[in-house]
Amino acid sequence: MHVFLLITHPSRGIIYNQFEGPIPQEFCHFSRLYVVYLNRNKLSGSIPSCLGDLNSLRILSLGSNELTSVIPSTFWNLEDILGFDFSSNSLNGSLPLEIGNLKAVVDIYLSRNHLSGNIPSTIVGLKNLQHLSLEHNKLQGPIPESFGELVSLEFLDLSNNDLSGVIPASLEKLLYLKSLNLSFNKLVGEIPRGGAFANFSAESLIGNDLLCGSPYLHVPLCKSSPHKKSRKQVILPRSRVFAL
Repeated sequence: MHVFLLITHPSRGIIYNQFEGPIPQEFCHFSRLYVVYLNRNKLSGSIPSCLGDLNSLRILSLGSNELTSVIPSTFWNLEDILGFDFSSNSLNGSLPLEIGNLKAVVDIYLSRNHLSGNIPSTIVGLKNLQHLSLEHNKLQGPIPESFGELVSLEFLDLSNNDLSGVIPASLEKLLYLKSLNLSFNKLVGEIPRGGAFANFSAESLIGNDLLCGSPYLHVPLCKSSPHKKSRKQVILPRSRVFAL
């Protein structure tokens, strides 16, 4: 028998209470805890490391609280978890390589925290991932080229970080991608044109001042590199040279 920890109301569904203080260690005594919804309270302190021992846990929702510290390393042992929401807290630290252990996960919400460091390359092993929200953190470095291997991805929000480098052309391969937000980072270079990019607007990319591409995205046209020009030049009499 699985245990569901829900606070409900017959007409309004889940009630957001005013629970305060740390998450009690007693939660970890429920060895068959399956779903936990504790969003929009005043829970503080750290996420108990013992939650990583609850192998039956499938949904853990702790968004919009006052949680601090790093996500405990034991959490990444929950290989069968389907979704978690830690958004709108004050969690810090970096995302570890062990995030790749969550092979079954469908939804990850980590927005509006203080997470830093690079996006770990192992995240691309999450083939069931449909929704990834990492916006409003302090993430740095490039968007991994291997993101194109997240074959189930439908929603991707990496906005308001410090990401740099180019937008990987591999994202064109994400056939189910419906929503993309890369705005307010430090991305540079040409915006991909194929795949789902044909459906995205300028709002998805605003705040990256060194991007270039199609005029409808409100960015400058990309300049051809000297290397590309040299390969395409047709040498005519010395008075006329056309770059085709």
